[in-house]
Amino acid sequence: MTEQTSVQQAGPLTKHPITEHFTEWAHNVDGKRFLEQLARHAYRVCNYDAVADNYDAFYKHFGQRGTIHFAVKASAEPDILKTLIARDSGFEIATYSELRLLIECGLPKSKIGTKVNFGQTQKERSDIRKALRDGLRNFATDNIHDIRIITEVAGQLQIDKKEIRLQIRLFNAEGSSSGEGYSQSFNKRYGVDNEQAMQLAESIRATGMTVAGFTFHPGSGSEEAGMWDYGIRNAAILTRRMKEELGITVTELNLSGGFAPSEPIEYYSAHILPLIDKIYREAGAELPKSIDTEPGRWLVANAEALIGKVSNIKINRDGTRIVTMTTGVSENGTLTDLGLDFDFFILENGRARKLEKRKEIRGNLHGRACADFDVIAENTPVPAELHPDNPIADDVFVVIHGAGAYSHYMERNFWCGITPPMKMNYEDFKKGITSEVNYQRALVNSYAERSGLPLKNAMTFITQTTDRKLGEIKGSEIAKILENPELLNKLGLHMLSSVAEFVEQHSNKG
Repeated sequence: MTEQTSVQQAGPLTKHPITEHFTEWAHNVDGKRFLEQLARHAYRVCNYDAVADNYDAFYKHFGQRGTIHFAVKASAEPDILKTLIARDSGFEIATYSELRLLIECGLPKSKIGTKVNFGQTQKERSDIRKALRDGLRNFATDNIHDIRIITEVAGQLQIDKKEIRLQIRLFNAEGSSSGEGYSQSFNKRYGVDNEQAMQLAESIRATGMTVAGFTFHPGSGSEEAGMWDYGIRNAAILTRRMKEELGITVTELNLSGGFAPSEPIEYYSAHILPLIDKIYREAGAELPKSIDTEPGRWLVANAEALIGKVSNIKINRDGTRIVTMTTGVSENGTLTDLGLDFDFFILENGRARKLEKRKEIRGNLHGRACADFDVIAENTPVPAELHPDNPIADDVFVVIHGAGAYSHYMERNFWCGITPPMKMNYEDFKKGITSEVNYQRALVNSYAERSGLPLKNAMTFITQTTDRKLGEIKGSEIAKILENPELLNKLGLHMLSSVAEFVEQHSNKG
């Protein structure tokens, strides 16, 4: 991190009421019962109000220069999508299913053509067809196969090809990696060099479609604003070359995502926006009329926090403390060390005491599954109290910040017999989660949502030929139930009762 950022305020990562307003809910908690609950499952505590504040802050610094497209893959929670739709946000999708979800959440089809980017450069033909039918016209691309399919489908649908706008995705750095310290080496799969970009531009022009601009992704959790420099410089060079050599006027620059939620957004805008003006002038290129962004984590990281209990502590030969907790990551390790932060607490008689993390004491944070890859963070500072000889360590719980982004990957399907985190809103959590009534209600609602989501997806594809009653139910109607706490509770109880009746009828009593 640069000296400039160290004197600025932090980003939204750790701004969650679980830690900011601990006394607001801690006095309602029976400490012993809370730890017993955490031994059974972790908590996903949601605070979706944060998303509106995050978007407004992001818009203040980037919204005057272009459209902010939320990367839907970061969180497909309906509450989040509806909040952003109400803010007139744009969206970036990787599959047609994400566009369908946006439509279910209220995005007017009249806005799809201007507000939605299809950012995946290697798309399924059926996804392209359905997206075009719904009015989507903006695509990212980096290969001729993708361009050919879009052209063919547009012709079949008799769409004016000039309406289809393509942003060519560029490499984000020299070589095959995104930069030292970043987990995604995007250049191994995405992007083209400058000569390949020129060739793609010629191919796009030959189809009658529009070369709208350039895009690139600097790497997830890019804490250094300088990570955007390489892509900006090449976009400026290509803007000039395409005008001079091909007669193509490029008007857009899409900075994509990678904004780390640990950093304030003004840190990025203060570096990137003046740099664009400077580099384009130096390159003799026309300034982009629209400088778009596609943030994911930055807008939603603090919309959820995970709470887990410390289960076990071991000290390795090199002194590293292996801290096992009641929450971990999924089989593919998507959340590993990407934009997370950790606070450690002791809950004593309803009062919280935050433990100081020590830079000289390093730990690896794991879930309790029996696998090396169930690791949330490595070589991160941990409190001195986390020692195997310290009895107090048994009463430590961890608040994991940043779970609002990609948090569903934390939920395993009975992996090692571990129950997924219980999801609930902060307002319900603070009422007193250790009271039996509140706990049982939260349990039922959490079960109902997990069961209802796959049912919603199934209902979307079930046809009239299956069963008339099933075929007439739309996934969007189930979605409305899942968003209503009272109906969600009724659905959960109904499903549990139905299962009990089914087992009673079909169990072997002989």
